Amino acid sequence: MQEEKSHKQILKSTGIVGGSQIASILIGIIRTKIVAVLLGPVGIGYIGVLQNIIDLVRQTTGFGINFSGIKDVAESNATNDNLKISRAIKILKTWAFWTGILGTVLTIIFCVPLSNYSFGSSSYAISIAIISVTILIASISGGQLALLQGLRKINLMAKASFYGAVLSTIITIPMYWMFGIDGIVPGMVLTSLGSLVLSWWYTKDIKLEKINLSIKETFKDGSKMARLGFFITITGILATITLYIVRSYLLKKMNINAVGCFQACWTISTLYLGIILNAMLADFFPRLTEVNKDDKLVNRLINEQLEIAFLIASPMIVFLIVFAHLIVTVLYSKEFIIAIPILQWLIAGTFFTIVSWPLGVMFLAKSKGIYSFLSETLWNATFITMLYLGWDIYGFSIVGYSFVVACLIRFIIVYCCTRHLSNFKFNKLNVKYGLFFGFLVIIALINVSLFSETIQYIISLIIILTTGIFSYINLNKIMDISAFVENKIRRKNK
Repeated sequence: MQEEKSHKQILKSTGIVGGSQIASILIGIIRTKIVAVLLGPVGIGYIGVLQNIIDLVRQTTGFGINFSGIKDVAESNATNDNLKISRAIKILKTWAFWTGILGTVLTIIFCVPLSNYSFGSSSYAISIAIISVTILIASISGGQLALLQGLRKINLMAKASFYGAVLSTIITIPMYWMFGIDGIVPGMVLTSLGSLVLSWWYTKDIKLEKINLSIKETFKDGSKMARLGFFITITGILATITLYIVRSYLLKKMNINAVGCFQACWTISTLYLGIILNAMLADFFPRLTEVNKDDKLVNRLINEQLEIAFLIASPMIVFLIVFAHLIVTVLYSKEFIIAIPILQWLIAGTFFTIVSWPLGVMFLAKSKGIYSFLSETLWNATFITMLYLGWDIYGFSIVGYSFVVACLIRFIIVYCCTRHLSNFKFNKLNVKYGLFFGFLVIIALINVSLFSETIQYIISLIIILTTGIFSYINLNKIMDISAFVENKIRRKNK
């Protein structure tokens, strides 16, 4: 009974956050289309460079506080001690504020070299200095959202995310329409302020005890968050460097078109993967953190999460492999056709990511960030090494092959680490799901790689129906999906 309730909770929270993310992405696509018309490629490029600067500084100076802080809040929440909860939240907010200040000050100090490096001149230094305030604002609002996630207020967190996307569209479109490119900087500042207001609105009713902490106490306790956040930050920087190396290598070996095709594939695969993983992480990370000292319970929660992950992600993986041609053509154009085989292999590789991801969350829940760092470092090293060694034999296709092998090796390493940390084992149901869905992913890859169009259509239809029906039947055992959807529709119509 307890396990059934846990499965329902996982499915429900995944549905709430996933639905919010999909809606936010759709709004973002519409916004991007309109902005592209209003500002053109130059404006889009300008926004992209400014956003990259802000993201890089935030990633470097934020110490991963807005993520690692979730763990401290969740652990305190598990005690049901309002003083401990209030203490953890105060430390999180204080560190979020001062790391935001650090990022803003450094951006202002280095605005001229940042402008020279990014744009080739110092003429954009003032714009960079102005938008530096968004680092502080985003850090504060990120701390508020981390608070919601740590307390498992998933519904409020999803609302803040969705309405943030809506507000961003409402603010930026009129700004760009009235002022053109000159509206970009004020638009970014106003958007971040809007997100801050929303995060405050959804956290204002959380009652906290008044806590007085010395600077020494705040620094000491917050440094524990920073240590875990450090590994998260370094891992993110390593991933950025890896993608930079891959793009540079493709440019050297082929041309800018190949880089564009790789970017298109990477965007599609990470977009779908991000929706699934972020939707599941929202509630799973704080839940796992609350019980991180109980290995038996940790292992049970991971297996339960993995069962849901298999049932939700596998049909999507098969669908994307089969319809890669259509997806690339619709989202981009026929000029990106050479990217289709790469996309299919990238999507196939995410199967191993889906399996290793719930296991990897254990590292963060148990404050073993070094394991996460080592597994991700090995993934990056494998991806780049295989790309270099296999290029002369396989050409552009090695990008896809390297990704799959890197994901497989990371899965093996992560599994070995979790065996060491908590004696983790896959339950029988997950072994069954892994073999069943893994087999269908392989068949889908063989189908699109070897057979003619007519045979492809027949096999593709069989695979999609098999995965879809199998997943629906098993998800329906956990929660009556039809009744759930009907209840939602009735509530909205009242």
